[in-house]
Amino acid sequence: MIYLYRFDLKDNGIDFVLNEKIAADMLPDYEEMLRPLVASLAETLSFYRAFSKHPTILTSKILDNNELEIMLSEGLGQYIDVYTKNQIIF
Repeated sequence: MIYLYRFDLKDNGIDFVLNEKIAADMLPDYEEMLRPLVASLAETLSFYRAFSKHPTILTSKILDNNELEIMLSEGLGQYIDVYTKNQIIF
């Protein structure tokens, strides 16, 4: 399993934490392209922060079978409407 990134709740905001090895290899152009996506997803997740039971609200990993796994904080999915889950987050 390889951890890719996570979104952590911090005070009144949300931090995006990228795997350090990925960040070290990332070209500046990719960082620029990623920034609006991260901001948008963080904004969407901020609507649901009160329902998160853990400081990490979302994680993304590559599993041993090479599948991508995106996981919300335990129980958080019940508060997010289907459109937001399927079209915005996943």
